[in-house]
Amino acid sequence: MPEHYTKNVIADTHWCAKCQRHTQHRVDAGRLGPCIDPQHPVASLTKAQEKRRKDAEKKRQNPSLFE
Repeated sequence: MPEHYTKNVIADTHWCAKCQRHTQHRVDAGRLGPCIDPQHPVASLTKAQEKRRKDAEKKRQNPSLFE
């Protein structure tokens, strides 16, 4: 069962699957939140956002005749 933290807890050390080591994680509303390590590998955009941008760029370059 996951841990629940008291209201005065701000952060806790926990294993980060992306960093592959123990790092500081934020505690939100009594539950463990995201990694707050500055070296944490974070993608700038999600895959869905990247796909939407590529589709919009492709559509801008080659507009459809009947739309």
